Amino acid sequence: MPILNKSQTEKQNKDYWRTSELLINDALKLLNIGVFEVDVCCSSVDVKIEKANFCITENRDALKCNTWFSLYKSSNTSFCNPPFSKKWDFFQKAVEQVKKWSKQVLIVLPYTPVTKAWQDNIHGQNCIIYVPDGRYQYLLPSGEKSVNSCNFDTCLILLVPFKCGNVIVNYKRGLSE
Repeated sequence: MPILNKSQTEKQNKDYWRTSELLINDALKLLNIGVFEVDVCCSSVDVKIEKANFCITENRDALKCNTWFSLYKSSNTSFCNPPFSKKWDFFQKAVEQVKKWSKQVLIVLPYTPVTKAWQDNIHGQNCIIYVPDGRYQYLLPSGEKSVNSCNFDTCLILLVPFKCGNVIVNYKRGLSE
């Protein structure tokens, strides 16, 4: 099904939308943790999510990093809201990291289960797919709220180091309120 609502975002800004505090808080509540170990996709240290101990900036290039986890045992879960243009590259890197380190990565992706890309990447992986009851509003690169919301549904995919196949969990946004 084609997207009928064409994006109003300028092409050069598409990869720099920021994650809302509501999404972060819901994710932490769903996973029953207080903090993420690493925020994997930061354009700079200044925009690291507050509830992550460390971050990998765009200059370090998370796709080339050997580990998405810190050396300190603060949490077993890293957070990844990837640049939209490289979402499947980041998903495959997350799969690799989970298998290599036996830790978890929570990745934010468009919820498009009927697409070929989704089926090629998600099916066959061990992950818990958290599907919210509506859309999250992302923040502009400046950190301000956008007038418009994104034109696609979002889900949180927890890649896990144990065998479970695809598990789908529906939830109501605002768990932490």
